Amino acid sequence: MKERYAIWRIRFIFIILILLLVCAVVLSIGYGKGINEIIRGLTEKEGFGFVLRKIRIPRTILALLIGGSLSICGASLQSILRNSLAEPYTLGISAGASLGITISVILGLNNQLGVFANPFMGFMGAMGSTSMVYILSRKKLFDPGAMVLFGIVVSLVFSSLVFLLFSLLDPDRMHGVILWLMGDLSSLENELIFFYIPAFLIPAFILFCFSRELDILSLGHEKAQYLGVKSQRAYKVFFILTSILTGLCVSAAGIIGFVGLIVPHILRMVLNTGNRYLLYASYIGGAAFLVFSDVFSRYILYPVELPVGVVTGIIGGVILLVLLIERP
Repeated sequence: MKERYAIWRIRFIFIILILLLVCAVVLSIGYGKGINEIIRGLTEKEGFGFVLRKIRIPRTILALLIGGSLSICGASLQSILRNSLAEPYTLGISAGASLGITISVILGLNNQLGVFANPFMGFMGAMGSTSMVYILSRKKLFDPGAMVLFGIVVSLVFSSLVFLLFSLLDPDRMHGVILWLMGDLSSLENELIFFYIPAFLIPAFILFCFSRELDILSLGHEKAQYLGVKSQRAYKVFFILTSILTGLCVSAAGIIGFVGLIVPHILRMVLNTGNRYLLYASYIGGAAFLVFSDVFSRYILYPVELPVGVVTGIIGGVILLVLLIERP
């Protein structure tokens, strides 16, 4: 009886999440328009149809990919690090990407690489910082506590380098970097969407396939080995996959905080189940949360558009405070 109740409860939660996701997508692509206008706009080449194809649909797809990816990265890291407050930026990824973007602006790489310059340098910076954390963590046999500490140290060092470069950078060129650091879904060129779709989905699919190993790793290093899981190898796999996904996120839209912390944290408490359901629920919930946040950022002070990272930071911070206060 209890098992049947648990299954129906999980199904009900998934139905709610899917409905929220559908509402978020419809609101994002058709804000201010009716359903009939949205359907008609999909067949039009000009007017609202042009706005849909060139602005709203690509931006909504990007928000779905980034929100879902950050959320499952957060769920994975919270499990392997056994820390409910872990998030995708724990391992210093955001600081490395920030340094890469800043270097790109200083060197003017847009002249050589075009629209690929900032995303490429952001991703390379993210991989550089995570490589340092990986090398350092390997010396400690990927101990979760050591990984978090190394991530904090690397993040502080890279952030300091960013501020050092800011002091040397022309103020007129700092605006774009600062906007990117606050999280911005509007700056990515549409041509890159077709590259990012498979780049996001392939690592995410692999993470879904390793949900069982994630459950075992959450029990601890010794128990994982006793149950037949080579913990060091598994840590490497999750480390690499979450780093790639988070690096893609920050290279595409900058630093969007709290999505990978709040969404899996809440769903873990609500579902009270293993990572098999948690990863799927986190992807759907994270995607819906970021799309709703993006809609809010676009229209709350219209025609002024807020950086979506500011919105997620405010909403996520308030939710986290409430959870911490209400926790017994």
